Amino acid sequence: MAEANIAQKDEGQNSAEIGGQEVVVTNRYRILVDSPLPELDLGKAKAYVTRDDKSPKDPLFARICPADAVPRLDILNNLKHMMDANLLRPVEGEGVVWPGGKERRIAIVFRKPDHGVLLPANVAKINPLQPDEMAKTFLAPAVLTLGYMAQRGLSHRAIRADNIYWHGGGRNSILLGDCISHAPAFLQPVLYETIESGMTPPIGRGVGTIRDDFYSLGVTILAMAQGRLPLGGYTDEQIIDAKLARGSFAALMNGERPPFGLRELLRGLLSDDPFERWGLEQLEQWLGGGLRSSVQEVRTGAVERSYEFDGKEYTNSRALANAFGKKWSKAGKIILDAGFEKWLRRGADDSSIADRIRKTLSIGGLPDKSKGADARKVAQACMIMDRFGPVRYQGLVAMPTAMGLMLADAFFRKDAKAIKRIADSISSGAVSDWYTLQGGAEVIIYEAEINQLKQMQHLLKQTAPGYGVERCLYMLNPTYPCLSDILLDNYVQNIRDLMPALENNVKDHGSLPTIVDRHLAAFIACRIKANIDKPLAALDSAHGDPVAIKLGMLGVFARLQSKYGPDHLPFLTQWLAKELEVTVDRVNGKTTRDQLLARVRSVGDTGSLISLHNCLNNDKIIRQDELARKKAVKDFSDAAREISQLESKEFQESAQRMVWRIATGISSSVSTATIAFVVLS
Repeated sequence: MAEANIAQKDEGQNSAEIGGQEVVVTNRYRILVDSPLPELDLGKAKAYVTRDDKSPKDPLFARICPADAVPRLDILNNLKHMMDANLLRPVEGEGVVWPGGKERRIAIVFRKPDHGVLLPANVAKINPLQPDEMAKTFLAPAVLTLGYMAQRGLSHRAIRADNIYWHGGGRNSILLGDCISHAPAFLQPVLYETIESGMTPPIGRGVGTIRDDFYSLGVTILAMAQGRLPLGGYTDEQIIDAKLARGSFAALMNGERPPFGLRELLRGLLSDDPFERWGLEQLEQWLGGGLRSSVQEVRTGAVERSYEFDGKEYTNSRALANAFGKKWSKAGKIILDAGFEKWLRRGADDSSIADRIRKTLSIGGLPDKSKGADARKVAQACMIMDRFGPVRYQGLVAMPTAMGLMLADAFFRKDAKAIKRIADSISSGAVSDWYTLQGGAEVIIYEAEINQLKQMQHLLKQTAPGYGVERCLYMLNPTYPCLSDILLDNYVQNIRDLMPALENNVKDHGSLPTIVDRHLAAFIACRIKANIDKPLAALDSAHGDPVAIKLGMLGVFARLQSKYGPDHLPFLTQWLAKELEVTVDRVNGKTTRDQLLARVRSVGDTGSLISLHNCLNNDKIIRQDELARKKAVKDFSDAAREISQLESKEFQESAQRMVWRIATGISSSVSTATIAFVVLS
């Protein structure tokens, strides 16, 4: 994302229209900070009047996501191009610095709806929609839009009566509301969610599938047909209990007769079995008048006799699984008890549950009853008792597709225990178990998810920078910004923005607080789309040596600059060049060392990390220097050996004997010559 900025009003513009400060998105959309639109607020996301520089008359508004939100930016581009969909269509979005704080916030610009929502949250009752009106003005455009989303493999996960807007001059159609500014289903009341999603904390519901949207659509249809929300006055727990005991359709009807003409539609959409629930094909047939068969509601997991656990009676295996997930340590002993197995066999709709639990627990040998089953075994038992329910591991409750959201939330809150629990649920295999225990063709459908989890299990075993739970965070959240402290207040979501952000930090502060941390290495490793295992291994082998670490990260940065640019990073390059001058000392030859140092200093001025890396990692120079060093060592060794020999006693005695022999020879020669001279004379 391009960097957003805060701008003051331009000279000559109407101050009443501008209202003071502006926050500019993508250098085009001006969010008027002093012009809020409280009627368009959504959860903690506040709405503001927005102006488009290119089309000033377009009715726009922006929502500023709360700092702790995990917005669905991965689907923004898809939705902004769905021109024919009946959707509150996003126009643009990016990270901005909002006045009054340093944290970057996501701002999402939308086209303003024509009218208000179907059933405002603060309104108890409205005039009910008649079946014909329901089909034409509400259901048909909703089905059309969900069809477009299904074609792209997307889910909405925010369908409810207070997030659907009337559309058109005569309110003859609708727009499905914002599904981007918060995590999937985060703002959904339990009433609108399936049993399994309702049993899960809002951040742990996950993207789900289009099947979840059809369930929420069914609840919305019932609310609009009755002119009010069903089960008014019920707590979340009471709603879940009612759905578990009677099934969603019967629970939501709460003894009332189904609205005229909608019985089959509601039964089909509110089925608690996602594979039996109506989808696009059935809805299109119903709208065309060709489908009148209904789905028979089944109370999955109901048993004849109750089972007491933790002071409460349970007559439903799904409800008991939910309780086991909350008290997993105590459940670890219960699931090994013969009485529990007998209770399951006595009246469960699926008589194989007891056998499947025992078979699963027996893998690797039955646990010691006195110690109880471990967390993974408890999680597996819960999955068998509640096939569609969430993963329940050591107190963690989340749908398997929500692990990334849970991890992002835990990192934002700096909750080390939650981070460890999520990592353990993945590394132990508990999350993978959810997919494999679905059985049948579903395992094939989830092959990609299972393979990704296997990859994360491998990553979690490694402790080096670029691996571990931080790598999993960015792998599971493809649009999540880098949380590295090195980036200071920069909001870096796109890998292309990383090097410019580091350059600006060095420019503003003269240096980086450190050269690498686990978040920065993991973010790069996850986003670069290239194999950087070798430089990551170099970081691991540095063993805390600051120079070796900087040299290793230089290799990573050079790879980034080569792949994404920019070509000129003068401040970062000069700083790193100065920091790494000490590495020149590893060169032994003084002449070569001086030449290399001069080159490092000159390369620092070019702004090219690639050149700096090549300069400091020039294998040819290192080999030549090493050969020269070895030759010098050999020459020195040879000279030292000769000196040692010359100074040795043996050499002195040998030399003395040699001198004596030479002297004797010379003396003999002189004597012979003298005698000869005398004789001749």
